[in-house]
Amino acid sequence: MNRIQIIQRLIDINEKIIFYPKLKRFYRKTLSNNPVIIDVGANKGQTIDFFKSVRSTSQLFSFEANPTLVIQLQKKYEGVHNTTIIAKGVSNVEGFLKFNINKLDETSSFESLNLNSKYLSKKASVLGVTVDEIIDDVIEVETITLNSFITALDITKIDVLKIDTEGHEYKCLQGLFEKSVDNNDNQNYIVERIQIENHQDDMYEHSESFDEITALLEKNNYVLEKKIKHGFGDFYECVFKYTKS
Repeated sequence: MNRIQIIQRLIDINEKIIFYPKLKRFYRKTLSNNPVIIDVGANKGQTIDFFKSVRSTSQLFSFEANPTLVIQLQKKYEGVHNTTIIAKGVSNVEGFLKFNINKLDETSSFESLNLNSKYLSKKASVLGVTVDEIIDDVIEVETITLNSFITALDITKIDVLKIDTEGHEYKCLQGLFEKSVDNNDNQNYIVERIQIENHQDDMYEHSESFDEITALLEKNNYVLEKKIKHGFGDFYECVFKYTKS
């Protein structure tokens, strides 16, 4: 096991012990019995496993842009009821975007790294690489918008939309809140809760701030319902709830 694998393992253990129990207490109180979950940024299936542990009846649609992780996810969840792995990225455009696959796969993103970031320099040092070595590969990945995907599902309610796309969250939300082709005034569905990670750093070159993300959510009738700290760093998981205007 190399240094990066050890770090990833320690992060996973830390999250299971400190973060997920707190998040589970929240969702056990608030989640319906047969929830529909959209998971943007599946990684190794942490969100799938989490919601299945909260409600075994959860129906999950999980997006992952990294082809290597997609293969692992498809193998892991083959035959698992109500679990769909989608080998696409999510953005504010439909087409193809360049995707940066990083050595620490949790940080892979459509966003370009800010090579002058002190935070990035510190992270590279922890991983035992230089800033220039953090990106392993750059590939083109097909993207879809959340609005078009949910509309195609032909369902009226999403219980939870979780977005963890390492700096690309704002664009994912833009794709959610775009006007429907069939209904120029309102979407034909409701996303009850939106869960997004908040980390205040300058790791990515052009990503919007969390204040801008919050403003976009508030503009579309969402209010902050719960804020839960991760077990490492200055990271928080924020859950926003839809309120009728």
